[in-house]
Amino acid sequence: MQHHPQTPVQRINAILGHQPVFPIPRGELWLGSALFQQAGLNDTVENHFRLAEQLGQEMVCLPVTGDLSVVPNLGYRYFEIDNLAGVANGGDRYVAAVVDGPFQALVNRKGLMAVLMAWVHQREELVAAYGRQQAQTMELITRCLALGIHAVVLADDLAADQGPLISPADIASLCESFYLQAIGTIHGADAAALIHCCGRLDQLIPLFKGWGVDGLAAVQHRVNDLVALGPASDEPFVIMAGIDAELLESDPPPSSALTSFERLAASLAPAGGLILASACGLFRGEFLPRIKRLYTHVDHLF
Repeated sequence: MQHHPQTPVQRINAILGHQPVFPIPRGELWLGSALFQQAGLNDTVENHFRLAEQLGQEMVCLPVTGDLSVVPNLGYRYFEIDNLAGVANGGDRYVAAVVDGPFQALVNRKGLMAVLMAWVHQREELVAAYGRQQAQTMELITRCLALGIHAVVLADDLAADQGPLISPADIASLCESFYLQAIGTIHGADAAALIHCCGRLDQLIPLFKGWGVDGLAAVQHRVNDLVALGPASDEPFVIMAGIDAELLESDPPPSSALTSFERLAASLAPAGGLILASACGLFRGEFLPRIKRLYTHVDHLF
């Protein structure tokens, strides 16, 4: 199969245009601090690029916040906007800022159950709080875009394994104004807009398409039909996923999980639009040799 000796930015841009690219491009939303320790590196912006080079990842994703005091401790580092100065100019990697959506930011501050209960019992107050958070998130996105980054990944956990946390109509009522504004702003800066959302997404896909989302990032194959969401769809998403947690949690991985992974890559990659990434983030040190072996394994399929 033909290989494409292009720069990482050109390779990711080709994927965003739903062109097949081999070897399959790679990226990762979250690189945990333990992974950097395993690699003998501190968790800095510069070392995100260094580790991406070691792993052959074309895409570097940097979680960004406007307020370090309220972000949860999830095993990876959030950066401040000033940490990103020059990142899109300092090399040939495709750079994405990972920004918590307003719903996620409220959950970070208040807790999920408090937010869901407020939606039921104090809706007016919650909508007002969401509006304030929306303005702060938009300011952060605008500042990221001003630095020339290539994409924004909006991280908003609006669903669980069984489906949306609240009805799709309620999600549209609460979130649509933000997403239309944010994605319009991102596209206006010639950048791509991806969304990360945990859980089962089939009921949310029409919303994402209506909002203009370009791709799905770090979504689970186990509860979603990624083939149907990718090139098989009338309006295909770029899929930045494919490596579910069970492939990383044991060595060697379960043969059934490996077979499913092979089939997914064989279905998505030749039609274009696949960036290999985990659905769970690379948080544990032992994931470092395992992700390398999975990359080598999938490269041998093509």
